[in-house]
Amino acid sequence: MTPFVHTAGCLYRIQEGVRRAKAADMCGHTRIRAEVIGAAGQSLGIGDVPLDTLRSPKFTIRRITQADETRWNRALAGAQQSILPYPAITVQPGSEGGTRIRDVQFDFGGTP
Repeated sequence: MTPFVHTAGCLYRIQEGVRRAKAADMCGHTRIRAEVIGAAGQSLGIGDVPLDTLRSPKFTIRRITQADETRWNRALAGAQQSILPYPAITVQPGSEGGTRIRDVQFDFGGTP
């Protein structure tokens, strides 16, 4: 796989891996491994990107059902390790839209 090098000022919209990115951020990591996909759908390579450059298409991470909670706990357990054991998340460059990872909240199914 081609290595990808992050360019300062570039933002990325997460296509897959919001939970992993949120868990990594909450556990103090500053970078996460990502496969960067170009506009035409081709891989631009895999590399470490800063968590603060990621934008989530989701405002919240669902934690309502037992399956939701299991998925979250699996992401969190990985993030508690010094080296993230996850497969690369998938991102697309150049998106200002979305929610910053640190601002993604949890949906526990209650009414606000």
